[in-house]
Amino acid sequence: MRFQNPQLLYFLFAVAIPILIHLFNFRKHRIIYFSSIRFLKEIKKDNRKKSKLKNLLILISRTLAISCLTLAFAKPYIPINSKNKKTGNVFIYVDNSFSMDAESINGRLLSIAKEKARSISKTYPSETNFWLINNDFLAQHNNSNNANEIASQIDAIKTSAYSKSLNQIVNRQASLNNENAHLYIISDMQINGLQVEKLNNLDANTSLFLIPLTANENNNISIDSCWINTPVFDNNQKISVYTTITNQSKNTLNDQAVFLKINSKQKSQQYISLKEKESKIISFTFMPENTAVQEGLIQINDHPISFDNNCYFTLKNTNKVTVLCINSSENNTAITTLFNNDTSLFNFKNTTVKNIDFNALKQKDIILINEVHEFSSGLINSLNNFTDNGGSIAIFPPKDIDLTTYNYTLKQLGIATFSALKTQSILLENINIKHPIYKQVFEGELDKINFPEIKKYYPIISQTNSNSITLLTLENNIEFLSLFDKGKGSIYLFNSPLNIKFNNFSKHALFVPTILNIATSSIRTESIYNTISPEDYFSSNAIKNRNAIVHLKNDKIDIIPTQKTHLGKQVFYTHNQVYENGIYTVEVEGKMIDAIAYNYTTTESESKILTISELKKWKSSVDLENIQIISGNTKSLIATINETQKAKELWKIALIFSLLFFATEILLIKLIKL
Repeated sequence: MRFQNPQLLYFLFAVAIPILIHLFNFRKHRIIYFSSIRFLKEIKKDNRKKSKLKNLLILISRTLAISCLTLAFAKPYIPINSKNKKTGNVFIYVDNSFSMDAESINGRLLSIAKEKARSISKTYPSETNFWLINNDFLAQHNNSNNANEIASQIDAIKTSAYSKSLNQIVNRQASLNNENAHLYIISDMQINGLQVEKLNNLDANTSLFLIPLTANENNNISIDSCWINTPVFDNNQKISVYTTITNQSKNTLNDQAVFLKINSKQKSQQYISLKEKESKIISFTFMPENTAVQEGLIQINDHPISFDNNCYFTLKNTNKVTVLCINSSENNTAITTLFNNDTSLFNFKNTTVKNIDFNALKQKDIILINEVHEFSSGLINSLNNFTDNGGSIAIFPPKDIDLTTYNYTLKQLGIATFSALKTQSILLENINIKHPIYKQVFEGELDKINFPEIKKYYPIISQTNSNSITLLTLENNIEFLSLFDKGKGSIYLFNSPLNIKFNNFSKHALFVPTILNIATSSIRTESIYNTISPEDYFSSNAIKNRNAIVHLKNDKIDIIPTQKTHLGKQVFYTHNQVYENGIYTVEVEGKMIDAIAYNYTTTESESKILTISELKKWKSSVDLENIQIISGNTKSLIATINETQKAKELWKIALIFSLLFFATEILLIKLIKL
């Protein structure tokens, strides 16, 4: 037998009180004078034995009543078996992602989750160690707490921009304490958020309890994203901003108002009708204000899930991309045609290696080196200075090269070298779609793409310590296009010239986005908004001084981010300190130089949950005995905890016996007259 409140057993010392009363009778005796006491002596002898028996029975009743009452408050119980032995470590995960703002028949899901969490903390013995886990993974939750402390932490939970998978939660619990632990997961079981089905490990010492919450039908409308079609613009041209609006519900929505605000002023308003689960792209065209940064907001009014009602963005004035192509002799037709067809975006110029204006190189954003055989020392120095100051270079090797001379040039530029020419018909096989060059180019899988054919190429010899990224790869894992960080800039190296005898890359659809995105990325075009995430970082072309102390600010926070180089760009990591959407200003030496927009991720906008039956099916498929699904109200939750943790409770029996013994004492006093 065990006790929930063993400290109350000290009150058993109260049993000594009736014993002391019994042993020491402090009543004062009165003397009554009689003429003859012969008959009184006979009565006294007759009742003495009865009186002693009555007092003894009263004493026993009192001591047993007090003992049983003390035991009742100590709450004794008997564990059913060794598998359900008492645990001293209880972890309670409360899902506080935005989907928990949804309403159920009993109220807001997050409020229900907090109520269940408090019930769990009250049901376990007082000496239990409790840990709270939510999606923020706060350092203050790293230590164990008692029931009162954990209740205060539960009350303080607010919705968060982050969500964690079940794997991450289990790993965090294991890192804190993995000794005979009970882990409770209170969540709406979002497929995109909690990702229950991806659980790949659970320690045998951990008992996992899943407590699903069910919301009412989802009538949410979400703003999924916004973008512009051109990376450069100025205040003298109209701008078109595009956005995707999705009806996440099963009902048709009519005349939903969508607003556009620029610099806190409403610029436009549209009404949109959406069928069940339908998405639509709408655009707003406006004339920008005469400011360096346009701070924008696309907004809808939708409740109760409102985190995806706002989409913030910033637009910054940029100039045309200046492109210079250095040729050995003849201009490359594919490159020239590509850039001359888009004069609104690019300032393009061809030149030969013999007619280079070295002073003009500094004014370019990107330099294309097309089949140049020999590089003068002046050209090499100019190219090094160009990349050190943030410029970009793309190198296409010539058809026939002197490997010794050419590799010497590549080494001078600080990048990889070539090996001997290989004649082999082979296809491109892999595209690095995670890199910004290709991130916005493709939708869906790439398994149905007809890749370009490469007939001749110079294999790139990668340097072990080089800071390089592979963008395009051949079937034999040879790099076709590699990116090298150089100073503040970048160098793109192709392993084959743009010649039909060597490859059909210039004739392929992949050629256009590759070359254009290489050119536009040379001006360090920034995304119009960032998504809040634990790995978040931002970039700013306005920050010129690498040694400057940068502040990211709004009305509530002031962050000094950490500066690093990522994918050839100067970026600033916020270390999980940005947790609210909105426009943040970038300040250096007290002056605002830029603005960054942050939005919440919309992964939980679409309510895809695992039902009870799906959870049970998943549980049977993973074949883990230490997982239990608890559905129903709080009473059923407490009953399940009692069954698994405390088994058979005895406090009610002790209380009944206490009342019986008190009643016995009263009966003995009232009914037995001496």
